[in-house]
Amino acid sequence: MIAFVEGELVDKQPDNITVSVGGIGLQMFVPLSTLEALGPARSQVRVETVLHVREDGMQLYGFATAEEKHLFEVLITLPGIGPGVALNILSGATVSEFTAAIINEDIGKLVSLPKIGRKTAQRLIMELRDKLSAMDTGGAKALPVAPAGETPEVDDAITGLVSLGLDHPEARRQVIRVLSESPETPVAEEIIRTVLKNQKRQ
Repeated sequence: MIAFVEGELVDKQPDNITVSVGGIGLQMFVPLSTLEALGPARSQVRVETVLHVREDGMQLYGFATAEEKHLFEVLITLPGIGPGVALNILSGATVSEFTAAIINEDIGKLVSLPKIGRKTAQRLIMELRDKLSAMDTGGAKALPVAPAGETPEVDDAITGLVSLGLDHPEARRQVIRVLSESPETPVAEEIIRTVLKNQKRQ
């Protein structure tokens, strides 16, 4: 296993770099975030690496930080998420931004990433929310969660508000706010009406 590489950065391309180590040039695919973080060609670099082995060969992937490397390793364990999709995710969002989008179920943010559709975004949330919530996310925070017994009403209210134009994180915030101010759990329609009234007052 190759955990990291230290050497001279001899070549930078839009999706890969080559690092010279002991007279051997190691080519590795990298996300845009890593490409931007590395210095110019001929500089000395340390790159965190993952060696991905498949039936048709081996490929080395490089990352500027251990956090990027760890997220890549988590992503490629998911069904249908190969190294290419994982690199697209890391190229389109920082680790903190992606983690926050998963924890807060921000489908809008996820579908803005390259080659991530709505179904893939929903699957990522389902597969990763608990895993990433337990990680050190570098500042990503989850939104308040309603008590388990109120979840159906919360889900219906959030869905209704999203259909009216609110993004998912804002809809969740507003619903939790209404629930926290209500002595009893209102039905979804009442929650939606209260949220809309609150917004008109703002």
